Amino acid sequence: MKISIIIPAYNAEKQIRKCVLSALQQDISHNEYEIIVINDGSTDQTAGIIQELSREYPTIKSITTTNQGVSAARNLGMDISQGEIILFADADDYFCTNSIAKIYEAILKNNLDILLFDYNHWGNQNKLLKGFDYDARKFCPQGIVSGKSFIKTGYMPAAVWMLAYRREYILKMNFKFINIRHEDEEFIPRVFYFAEKIMHLPLICYNYVQNESSFMQNYKEYGLFDKIKAMDNLNQFTQEYVKEKDVAFTLNEHISLRLMENLNNSFAIKSKAQGKMVKQMKKAGLTPLVHAKREGRYAFLYKYFPVLFITYYRHKYLKRHHSK
Repeated sequence: MKISIIIPAYNAEKQIRKCVLSALQQDISHNEYEIIVINDGSTDQTAGIIQELSREYPTIKSITTTNQGVSAARNLGMDISQGEIILFADADDYFCTNSIAKIYEAILKNNLDILLFDYNHWGNQNKLLKGFDYDARKFCPQGIVSGKSFIKTGYMPAAVWMLAYRREYILKMNFKFINIRHEDEEFIPRVFYFAEKIMHLPLICYNYVQNESSFMQNYKEYGLFDKIKAMDNLNQFTQEYVKEKDVAFTLNEHISLRLMENLNNSFAIKSKAQGKMVKQMKKAGLTPLVHAKREGRYAFLYKYFPVLFITYYRHKYLKRHHSK
C-alpha cells in the first residue's frame, strides 16, 4: 500500500462528499492507496454519506467512533493505516486533482521523512486568498534539509494537512496528537525536530477552505486556553529534548509569537479572558514576549502589572486594525 489518507469528520454532511471524492480523483490505482474516513460521533448525515461512498469505492474505509475530537480520530487513523506515506485532510477541504502521486514520488525519490507542499486558501464566495502563512513561506528552505535546520529558519507550517509523512518514521518515533484544539501547532515542531530529511515541493496539492463556523470555533475562549496548553506542551518538549541552543532559541521565539498571536485573537473576538490567559501562561512559565522584549518595560508590565500589560496590547491591537 503506497498511501494512507486520514480524514476525520464531525457533522460534515455538507462538505465530506467533495473532500472524499477529491481524494479519489487521482492518477494512482485505487488499490494502491486507502482513504480512512473517521466519523467522530456526528449527529447529522455524515456517517450515512461515508458508508454510502465506502460501498461504492473499496478504497474508502468507513469508521465510526463516539465523539472524541479530531486528535483522537487522527491517532486512530495512524494506528490502522497501512500506507508507506500518510496524508491528512480536514473534512471541509479537498485535494487537487492528480496531486497525490506526485507527493508519493517526491518522498520516495528523495528518501524523505516529511514533505511540505503548497495549497490554495479559499474564503467566502469562493474567493482565492493568500495562504495564512504566505509571508512566512519566503523563509522556507530550498532543497533537502534536516528537521533541525528547517526549524532554525523560523518558518513552521501551521497545519498537518500541509505535509506528507513517511509512516515508518511516524511509527518509529511513536508520534501522537494531544487531544486539544491547536494540536497541529504542538505536533509539527516535534515531528520536524527528529526528522533527518525534509523537503519543500513547490506544487499546489491541497485546497484549504476557510469555513467561518469552524474557523471561529478555534477562537472561542476554550480554544484560546487550548493554544496555551499546546505551547506549554511544546515548551516542555523543548526543555526535555532539544539540546542545540540555536534550535531551542528558535522554538522559544516560535512559542512566544504564537502566544502573542493568541492574545491578539482574544482581542479580535472581544473576549474578556486575557487576565486568566496571562495567569495560565505565567503558571506554565511562558511569556508572549520575544527575546528582544523580555527585558525592560514590556517584561516589567507582564510580570508585575498584567492589567496594564493587557491594556497596552489591546490598545496596540485596536490602533493597528482601525488604521486598516
